[in-house]
Amino acid sequence: MEINSVQFLIMISLTGTATLLIGLGLGYLIFKRSGNQEKNQSIKQTSKTSSKKESSNMSNEQIRKMYQLITDLTMTLNYERVLEKSLETSFIALQLSDFSTEKLVSAILLFSEDEFGPPDLYVAYGKGLPRPDQSRTTPGIEGILEHVIESGNTVTTKELPKDPELKQFFAFQSCQSGFCMPLRAGFDTFGVLIFAHPEEDYFNSDVKEIINTVGHQAQIAMQNAHLFQELKTEKDQILKVQKEARQKLARALHDGPTQSVAAIPMQISRARHLLKRDVDAAAEALYQTEDLARRTSRQLRHMLFTLRPLILESEGLIAALDSMAEKTQETFHQNVVIKTDPELVDELNMNAKTVIFTIAEEAVNNARKYAEAENIYIRVQRLQADLAFLEIEDDGKGFDVKNITDNYEERNSLGLINMRERAELVEGAFHIKSTPGEGTQIQVVIPLTDDAADRLRLI
Repeated sequence: MEINSVQFLIMISLTGTATLLIGLGLGYLIFKRSGNQEKNQSIKQTSKTSSKKESSNMSNEQIRKMYQLITDLTMTLNYERVLEKSLETSFIALQLSDFSTEKLVSAILLFSEDEFGPPDLYVAYGKGLPRPDQSRTTPGIEGILEHVIESGNTVTTKELPKDPELKQFFAFQSCQSGFCMPLRAGFDTFGVLIFAHPEEDYFNSDVKEIINTVGHQAQIAMQNAHLFQELKTEKDQILKVQKEARQKLARALHDGPTQSVAAIPMQISRARHLLKRDVDAAAEALYQTEDLARRTSRQLRHMLFTLRPLILESEGLIAALDSMAEKTQETFHQNVVIKTDPELVDELNMNAKTVIFTIAEEAVNNARKYAEAENIYIRVQRLQADLAFLEIEDDGKGFDVKNITDNYEERNSLGLINMRERAELVEGAFHIKSTPGEGTQIQVVIPLTDDAADRLRLI
């Protein structure tokens, strides 16, 4: 699937440069190792010239294979395949450099996303791990794991079976040496990469340099795959919102103006027949038809306004909310009270303004149709220096939130889900509070800075 995103194109272009540099770096390591082997072999062989040619050809082939491996790893956008390819590439790179990988075991440990407690490290992918190890988790707060996570540096050990956390893995109990490196995005560590071997001196400088090089490229590939998935999810959300908007418009047209427009010809026909018998009755029928046409026209204008409020783009959010309240009063005789902070509104970008208006309009529409509220209040205020706060409150009959959300699949309306997803489009937090007989409160917190967005994600 193609993602039309400047971010993605930049990501790919930067990745291509990184791939070239890292491929050349690995090629240099292989070439250097081949050169050392060539010197050793030249002492034993009688024909130095033919040996050099063969060794040179082998190193060129190894460089080509290594570059292809790194390219394949970088261009993989499926997250699970990235994990698999990361370890495979490390193993093949070591094999190309004539290091034995027969007894080598490895694992990628990533932090879980636990809503109810601190995250644990789980085995996202491993090579050489027995089945019990593949389902193990560990907190990463002791020993090698703690040091790697806290410092962001690699660790080499020759006493792996004594590590307080890693010793629980059966695969590591038979290994003497280990090499562990952090997987980082910026300043945050999202996992660790572990290699282990029975030989005490297996992880020499060449082995560690190869693993380090592939590991750093694996981080880039993982971040690329994660970014691609985020972009795909965002695109799917936008398409879903558009689909829901079309369905909402179709339902609104069917329930209101469509039926009214269908009734107008019948009213006119009735008035035409009454003209022959009762002029006053015909006049009354025409008056009713005129009133129906006016109400239908107001409904259509209101629907067009909520579908694309041009005033939001031309005059801003406050004018759009005021206009929405005025049209709701004029069309449905529903009182809507608006209270806004002009300084805060000026700080909002267009996406945030659109989301606020759309959620407010959806909430007002729901309260008008189902809550039987006398008043609906919309407030746009500052919650903290870098947080905006939208609240829509009504004094209607309220409802059981859990019962409504649990039975959404059986209902023909997804209003609450739509509002929540729109809030997520601007990294906001959505909350609804309602009790039967006590009205409803819908609250949305929208971050104004990246730091505020990070804090909201932790809530």
